[in-house]
Amino acid sequence: MKTIGNMLKNISPFNNREEMPTLVYIAKKLLAFFLMYWVAAVAGEAVIIGTLSAMGYDPLHGVMPEGNFAELLSYYGFAIFLLIAVLYCRLIEKRDFISLGFTKRVADYLLGGGIAAVLLAAIMGVCCVTGSLSWGGVNNNCDAVYLIGLGIGLVIQSAAEEVLSRGFLQLSLQRKTSVPVAILISSTAFAMPHFSTLFEAETRYAIVGVINLYLVSAIFSLLVLCRANLWIACGLHGIWNFILYGIMGLTLSGNESTVKGLLKFEAKSGNILNGGVYGLEAGIVTTIVLGIAAAVLTYMYRRSAHKPIVATDDSVK
Repeated sequence: MKTIGNMLKNISPFNNREEMPTLVYIAKKLLAFFLMYWVAAVAGEAVIIGTLSAMGYDPLHGVMPEGNFAELLSYYGFAIFLLIAVLYCRLIEKRDFISLGFTKRVADYLLGGGIAAVLLAAIMGVCCVTGSLSWGGVNNNCDAVYLIGLGIGLVIQSAAEEVLSRGFLQLSLQRKTSVPVAILISSTAFAMPHFSTLFEAETRYAIVGVINLYLVSAIFSLLVLCRANLWIACGLHGIWNFILYGIMGLTLSGNESTVKGLLKFEAKSGNILNGGVYGLEAGIVTTIVLGIAAAVLTYMYRRSAHKPIVATDDSVK
C-alpha cells in the first residue's frame, strides 16, 4: 500500500517531483499534457460561449455567427491553451520561458517560416508537374483584413501546440529518456488531436496522413534541438498553416478552406499524390519531401554544436 501511495504521489501532475522510475515519469508528463489540453479545451469553450452570449448570440441553442468571424474565433481560442500551458509550467514545475525554448533568438521564427515556404514550394511544385494540383493565377478579390486576422490566429494556434508538445512534453522527457524516445512520445501526443479528422478520410489517405504527421512533428522537434530554441518550430508550424490555408486556399488538416487565398490553387481529382479530400498533408509527395527534410535534419543534429534545451535544475527558477 505504501508503494502504491508513493507512486500516486509521484504521478500526480500537481507537483514537480522527478525522482521516480522512468516509466512513472513518462506517465506523469503525459498525464500533465492531457490535463492541460482538456482543461484548456473546456476553459476555451466557456470563454467562446461567454463571448458569443455577450454579443447577443445563443451558442447553447445553436444560434452562432456565420462566416469569417466564427472561424477566427476558434483559432484565437488557442490563446487559452497557450496560457494554461505557460501557467502550469511556471506555477507547478517552476520553469521559466528559456526552459520552454523561448530564447532571445526570436528571429529564428522567420527562419522557420522560410523553411515552411521552401518545403511547401517543393511539394506544390511536384504536384503541379504531375498534374495533381492546378495553378489558376492570382486572386484579385481576396479579403486582406481577414487574411491578416487569420495569420494572427494561426500564429497563436501553432504556438500553443508547440509549447504543449515540444516546449513542455519533449523537453521534459529528455531529462529521463533518450532524444528519439522523447520525440516519438511528444509526436504521438501532437498527432492525436488530428486523428479525428484524419480518420474520416479513406484508409490510404489516413495511413499516409499519420506518417506525415509523425514526419512533420519530427522535423519540428529536430529543429528545436538543432537551433536550441522553440521559436523556429513555432515559425515553421504557423507559416506552414498560413501559406497552405490562407495564401493557397487549400485544405488544412482535413478542414476545407473557406477563404480565397492570394493565389489560386485547386486540387484535381483526389489521388494519393495530393491527399484527396484531406489535402496535401495526406499526400505521398508530402511524405517524400518531409522524409528528405527529416533525414537532413537528423544529420545536422548529430553534427550540431548547440547545447540542447532540457528542463534541468539550472533552467528552472
